Parts: sequence; structure tokens; C-alpha cells
Amino acid sequence: MASDPDPGNLPAPAETASTPIRFGILGAARIGPNALLKPAQSHPEVTIAAVACRDAAKGARYAKQWNIPKTYAGPKAYNELLADPEIDAVYIPLPNGAHYAWSIRALEAGKHVLIEKPMTSTAEEAREIFALAEQKGLVALEAMHSTFHPAAQRVREIVLSGELGKVKSVNVAFGLPAWISQFMFEKNDVRFDYNLAGGCAMDMGVYPIAAIRNAIGLEVASLEVASATAVPHPADPDRIDRAMHATYNLPNSMTAETTIDFAIPGKGPFGLIPRLPQLTLSVHLEGGDIEFFNFVAPHMYHSIKVKPKRGSARTEKVYRYADGRDGKGWTTYRYQLQAFVDKIRGRKPWVWIEATTSITEMEVVEKVYEKSGLPPRRSQQIV
Repeated sequence: MASDPDPGNLPAPAETASTPIRFGILGAARIGPNALLKPAQSHPEVTIAAVACRDAAKGARYAKQWNIPKTYAGPKAYNELLADPEIDAVYIPLPNGAHYAWSIRALEAGKHVLIEKPMTSTAEEAREIFALAEQKGLVALEAMHSTFHPAAQRVREIVLSGELGKVKSVNVAFGLPAWISQFMFEKNDVRFDYNLAGGCAMDMGVYPIAAIRNAIGLEVASLEVASATAVPHPADPDRIDRAMHATYNLPNSMTAETTIDFAIPGKGPFGLIPRLPQLTLSVHLEGGDIEFFNFVAPHMYHSIKVKPKRGSARTEKVYRYADGRDGKGWTTYRYQLQAFVDKIRGRKPWVWIEATTSITEMEVVEKVYEKSGLPPRRSQQIV
């Protein structure tokens, strides 16, 4: 496969549509630019038509910065955007606990939905969203962007090729050093709010689960949670996890282990020596190992180290699909957007996340919290 890390030109896909898909965004979220606004700029079948923000001033600034023509503001902003007949699809980057209610409302309004991960607070909520989407003939997708990148698919390809034999175990480490977290997260960040379905296993834990499933071609339902140990978050130590370590039993005597952390403490005396981010997926097979560094955002930089027990090791970097069907410098989010648009248009996406995968992913998260002794995240009822 081609290797091209240059984030330069972003050529449009060959196939275009006379009428673009008109997106609305619920909330002026920080993730919006990377997740949708920038990817949409290089997609000829997408236009950002509106943003809804309850804070009028914030919404106006957001719309001006990103050249969004229509803004809805005030307490009814989200409902007004959903009622707009000139909106075809809605991106939902709201706090975890709000995903379910606004996804249901968007689907009831006849809109396709792209829902930030984790998709919902509970597995049952995810089931209801997908059931309604199917009933309405609409597309619902969990925005697990990392899965769509060609590097992630290349790791899967190597594993499933049998080149290194059968899988024995998988280890995934995803953590942010404390010195980075203090700049990224405010003390009252929604990620630390139990009532908004916060917690490390919710916010970060879904990435390793998705990475394991994709890398070894295994449905998430097959991940039996063997153990889970939480490190409490000082904001709410009885309900919110700062870090979580979990082990899993997989079919055919395979095992898996995930370690996630919002704020990895420094090492040495008084923790003064800062640590580096943890971003590695390691697959251990009968005939060798595969280490995928930066499985979360491989478009920024990554490496796939293939280390056979016999023969020479190699390192691969895969930024594009070999057949050239994508664009130069596409991010994980741009690949995700392409898949979402293809599904809406009735085309077969290169990669797709099925409803059962997102539902069973949430089942695994629920089991992790149960095993850890922390309370489950609560279902957010529509009021």
C-alpha cells in the first residue's frame, strides 16, 4: 500500500452529486472542526448548512469561523434545527449522556445521524436508535473514526492473512499523561460528570474495544470481561473512573487486555518525570507480533511493526488505500465521512461499523463497569 503522510492537497472523490447532503450540527463542540467541518471542506457531496447552539454568542462565533450559513440559538435551538426541512443529516457531538435523546429526536425528524462515540450511555439505548433508524429507512453511525483509516484495515489484513499464524493475545494501551490532560480537560469537564455518562471507560475505553474487534476480525459480543480494576477520579471517586484496566476471554483460548487512563501520573520522585502518551495496539500471534502505534489517530503519524519469530522484521506506514480511491492527506474523520455519505447514497462503503458492533461494544463497557464495582452509566430518558 502507498505511504504518504503529507497532509497537503485534499482531492475530491471522482463521483459527485448534484445535490449535496446538508448537515446540521447540534452544539458548537470543540471536536466539530476535526470531526466534520474540515473533512466536509474536501467532500463535494457535503455541505454544512446549520449549527444549533443554546449560547447565541458562542454559536455566532462558531458559524462565522467556519462559514456556516444558518445558526439556531436559545433554549429551543436543537429542536429548531431538527425541524428545518433543509437539513438532511445531523452530527451529534454532545456530551455522552445526551446522545440517545437527540439521536432519537433527529431520526424522528427524518434526519440521518452521525453520533459521536461512545454512541450511547447503555446498550439498550443503542438498540433503540438502530431500530428506529431501520424503521425510518435512515442511516445511523457511531463515529468510531479510527476504524475507517487504511492503517487500521492493514493491521486487520495482516492478522487475518495467517502470515503469523493464529492470534494468542491482544494488548491495548491508550492513555494521556497528566501534564497533557491538565491542558485538555477542565476540572468540571463533562467527561467527569456521572450524570452525563462520563468516565474513562466510556470516553476512552471504546477505542481499545473497537481496535481489538477490528484487528482480529472478531465481533465485540465475543469479548467476555474477565476482570476490571478502576482508578477513581477525584472529581467523583465513587462513580467516575480516571483509569481502567480490564482483561477479556476470547474464543479459541485467546485473551485480551486493555489499559486506559485520562491522566497517567509522572514517574520518579514526586512524579516529576513526565510520561509519554500510550497509543499502542499489540497483537501476539503464534509466529510473531504486530505493534500498531497510534491506532487512535493514525493519520497524524503511525507505525505498524511486524516482527516474525523467523525472518526479518519490517515497519509499514499506510496512509492511503492501494487502489487510490481516497484523497491525499485524508484524516480518519474524512474516511469516516466518506463511508457515511456512501451509505446514505446507497453505495457500499469501504469500511462500515454495523449496528451489532456498536450495540455489543456498549455491552462490553457495561460489563467492565460491573466488574470494576463502579455503578453503570444511567440511561438518559427523553423528557
